[in-house]
Amino acid sequence: MPNIVILSPDVDGLDLAKERFEEAVVVGFGAEVTSLVQRAGHESPVDVAARIDRSGEPVFQICHFRTRDSISTDGSAEQAIEVMLWLRSVLPEEPAGRIWAVDEAYNGHVELTPGMTADDIRSGWIDHAENPPE
Repeated sequence: MPNIVILSPDVDGLDLAKERFEEAVVVGFGAEVTSLVQRAGHESPVDVAARIDRSGEPVFQICHFRTRDSISTDGSAEQAIEVMLWLRSVLPEEPAGRIWAVDEAYNGHVELTPGMTADDIRSGWIDHAENPPE
């Protein structure tokens, strides 16, 4: 699984304030968050990135976008799934729209729903070459 972006295909479907992201990532990943890096200026679409560093695993980041409408991660497939499940748990049960995780090339997606598991994410992945999104 390549880099993943979590977003909504619906207008206003995902709206996560930077402050809420920072609080939730520290609570969710605890001491594994080795830094929260603020991105200066408007040249970067990312306003804050959390670096997750665990013994025996590759380091990865979880990035919050200035527009408040997307989160990305660059971890392994298992780390990406963990981020998907974590983020879905942070969002309201009934968001304003669907919440999707897509690969960076938009080759596929999975809809993230409350209570889903890692197996649900793996089995729910939709390949856009076979089933183009609506």
